[in-house]
Amino acid sequence: MRVITYTLHKCVKCMRCLKTCPFEAITIKDERVLISADKCINCGACISACKHSGLSAKGSTLVDLQNYKIKIGLVPSSIYCDCSNETDARRLNAALLKLGFDELVSLSPYEGAVYEKVNDLLKEKKELYISSFCPVVNELIEKQYPMLLDNQINFEYPSVLAAKDVRQKYGKDAGIFLLCECPAKLAFGKYPYGNINSEIDHCLSIVDLFPNINAYRNQDEADAELCKEGIRSVACGLGQRFDAQILSVNGMDKVRRALELSEFGLLKEVKYLSLSACFNGCIGGQFLWGNPFNGRINMHELMKTAHGKIKNYTLEELQKEKDDLKLQPKNMMEQLKRFSTVNEIFDHLPGFDCGACGYPSCRSMAEAIADGQQQLGDCRIIKRREKDAS
Repeated sequence: MRVITYTLHKCVKCMRCLKTCPFEAITIKDERVLISADKCINCGACISACKHSGLSAKGSTLVDLQNYKIKIGLVPSSIYCDCSNETDARRLNAALLKLGFDELVSLSPYEGAVYEKVNDLLKEKKELYISSFCPVVNELIEKQYPMLLDNQINFEYPSVLAAKDVRQKYGKDAGIFLLCECPAKLAFGKYPYGNINSEIDHCLSIVDLFPNINAYRNQDEADAELCKEGIRSVACGLGQRFDAQILSVNGMDKVRRALELSEFGLLKEVKYLSLSACFNGCIGGQFLWGNPFNGRINMHELMKTAHGKIKNYTLEELQKEKDDLKLQPKNMMEQLKRFSTVNEIFDHLPGFDCGACGYPSCRSMAEAIADGQQQLGDCRIIKRREKDAS
């Protein structure tokens, strides 16, 4: 579900987004930016590259609180990366309550529960476990590394577990609002992106709330339920353990490299692969303020005083239902036929990857021609050569 949106009047056609997208999901046609819903995995690289706010990811707003009798905020541990001690965390929670929430539900006990169960799984013997609670990484594996789907630890996201508990407690009267650290998590809610199967009603970008949060942060305090395992899971995962069989990887380039090596069986010594698209994990999310370097130091300080208890789940209770459609292998003969067609077309293209046709590379242009969306004559270089030849 794509959450990145495009604003025409702010776009200056600089093509930075076109060149930055690691998945070639962006094209330009008729002087408009088009984002492929099939290729985009909401990594947010294009938003960071756009200097004119032509691309953005917006969730719901605080105005939506007015639509519910009971307003519940789901608060991830990563939001406290700006807090150097427990007092700062309690003041941050007091500020969040002043935004209009009736109750805050910390995700830390749920994050800790998942962290502990992953530890339990590692006691079993298996060739490779891949774990990620980053929607970007999970969608990346599904779309580009399907051979590794069977190696994934198929646990629910902590926010989904918390939302189910809140819904069971308060029923339909409650409006459940998830505070999000990154664009990808905006897709967890029903509004505005239409995730109708979710118990989460709305997703809020934390950075959009920051001016109000900062204004309300004073001497008032409210309880902040934090547990060591939950903080550890978002700040460093199992990578904190000194274990040669555990590999923690963050940053999209490194994640893709690790998945490529895993797919070809070149990480035989690794028993557990923990992946995050953001630098330094969730505390490096685009919707958080501050920086992930100080954030990691702060999280380590918070772990010293955190005394919350993790939620108690069995392995079966944490398991997500598998989508059989995702696990079905594509027809190999069809894939080989299309691959051959794309290669034949690619051989006729100049290979400059100039982007003048509106596609980020000649390879992606060849794929569009193979799918009947473009023609060879749409390549400006070929068109110019034909004109010069005549």
